[in-house]
Amino acid sequence: MSEIFELIQAGELAAVQEIVASDPNAIRAKSAEALSPLVVAAYWGQTEIVEYLRPLAADLDFWEACIVGDAERVHAILANMPEMSTAYSPDGFTGLHLAVFFGWPDIATFLINAGANVLTRTTNALDNQPIHAAVAGIRAEVRLASTEALVMAGAAVNERQSGGFTPLMSAAQNGDTEVARLLLAHGADRSLRDDEGRSAADHARTAGHAEMAGLLA
Repeated sequence: MSEIFELIQAGELAAVQEIVASDPNAIRAKSAEALSPLVVAAYWGQTEIVEYLRPLAADLDFWEACIVGDAERVHAILANMPEMSTAYSPDGFTGLHLAVFFGWPDIATFLINAGANVLTRTTNALDNQPIHAAVAGIRAEVRLASTEALVMAGAAVNERQSGGFTPLMSAAQNGDTEVARLLLAHGADRSLRDDEGRSAADHARTAGHAEMAGLLA
């Protein structure tokens, strides 16, 4: 079943459809990292393939539901398995990491209220906390809401992920002024530097965000 994952990563929707048409069980194949086709499609930003696969997966698992924003499914799973609020996916993320990265602040708030730990770190090479995932989230329009939900629940704004990156550095790279102001208001330290000696202002300048660089200078 490795072929379906290669096609997903390449964005070959028609070819994926052919595989699933010939073998409906292909939607429940597992990658070498034990990830489903739906999860891999989401990770690779293959929106059309996600939209195709989602209705075919009648019972989303917890990780899939957090990724695609199926709040009803998340609620149902936690009602039967509350321990999932702090569980790790096969590739080392919690549901909270996934919910905020993929832009579902309402699900994030529900998970926090259900016991998810805003200070938990991934068990993979990113070595980050949910706040890092929120600030780097793929849906720019909800980054502020996701980040605010975490900050209000006690997220640590100066924690580092791999490479020494702080949440403020990610906001600087994105030119996300609203998120940066939120982080600064809650104690983010603009003087911190990553493992290569770069500050948040440096990241803003490199990314071409002059206004952000001025805010952080």
